[in-house]
Amino acid sequence: MLVRATLFAIAVLSIANSVTTASEGEESVAFRSKEWQSLHAEDDADAEKKLSMLRKLGCETKVNRHGNHSDVTFRSVQWREVTLESHENADRWEQWLNKNGFETLHGHAHSSSRDAVAVQYMQSEWQSQHFEDGAKADEFVAICKGLGCEVRKGGHDGHIDVRFRCTSRRNLVCIDHDEAHSLQTWLEKKGFQTEHAH
Repeated sequence: MLVRATLFAIAVLSIANSVTTASEGEESVAFRSKEWQSLHAEDDADAEKKLSMLRKLGCETKVNRHGNHSDVTFRSVQWREVTLESHENADRWEQWLNKNGFETLHGHAHSSSRDAVAVQYMQSEWQSQHFEDGAKADEFVAICKGLGCEVRKGGHDGHIDVRFRCTSRRNLVCIDHDEAHSLQTWLEKKGFQTEHAH
């Protein structure tokens, strides 16, 4: 419980200081939770802290008070991202998000462990994706940032173009080989060079 409270406190402090535009040394974690998840809150102050952080992340939230505690319920159906000042903070956020029911994308510049199921990828040339819907463009930007890509977004003539590239090799750890193959297929459709060893 103390570890969870400490990770939560670090997450609250990090989100308060994070900015969504990445610069040198910063890393992003993309996240979503299609299904409703719940966090237990000991009292009203704890519930308010959790609500505040989840709202800053862009989540839909609800509070269910019962007995002497509350449950903070949340979801984020679309992919979003949080940008942090270091790889270590991004790793902490990724762990906290995963522990609390979110799917995450966090491309690592370092090699994954030998036992991990991972996809390596890169795209040295700028690629472009065209969107009519601003929310879909924002979701794609979040995914690209989570992968560790450089991203440029611009609009003209009533549509949005998202340009992206990833000039250094990155690794994304997957749950299993099926997820790795699905991710590899998606990345290749977007123009990435990929590698996934069995």
